[in-house]
Amino acid sequence: MKNTRRTVLELGVGLGFLLSVVLTLWAAGRARVAAQVRADTIRLHVLANSDTLEDQLLKLQVRDAILQALPASVTGARTPQQAVRALQQALPVLQRAADTALHAAHSGQRAVLRLEACAFAPRDYGSFTLPGGTYQALRVELGAAQGRNWFCVLYPALCVSGATAEYPTAAENALVFGRYEVRSALLDALLGR
Repeated sequence: MKNTRRTVLELGVGLGFLLSVVLTLWAAGRARVAAQVRADTIRLHVLANSDTLEDQLLKLQVRDAILQALPASVTGARTPQQAVRALQQALPVLQRAADTALHAAHSGQRAVLRLEACAFAPRDYGSFTLPGGTYQALRVELGAAQGRNWFCVLYPALCVSGATAEYPTAAENALVFGRYEVRSALLDALLGR
């Protein structure tokens, strides 16, 4: 009886340890993939002057003008580094688009555009999800920039109308788009995948 209890206890401890190792490895893998997603993503972040209806509508007009003025060199970039360089070159054009939208709306607000590292909370967009953390972003501040914001993904071009974009690895696509594939590690090892 004592040996049976001891065996059950040892088996339980062993299984608990194995489970903690598996969960730790899974979490570490997920953290690595999330870090890669952050490195492979450039976001657009537009902050409204205030939460008034007028300022919120203006924010959307400026957003639309910027997305319309976005050059193909950004949306068609092959790497995040190329997209950053293209955005840096396009900043004057994007600034003019924002200023034109503000002027057309008869607004006295100023738009300040910067390409910078910004912290974002995890976000579910419905068709895709992004982990929280620091991302490279085109930040657009309107007026006092104290209102609700709008943000999306410029690279890969997920918020540009008609764009269909993917991340470079299957793991990143699974994390962002929820495309999980059930596989066996043993079978993959045997088949050399």
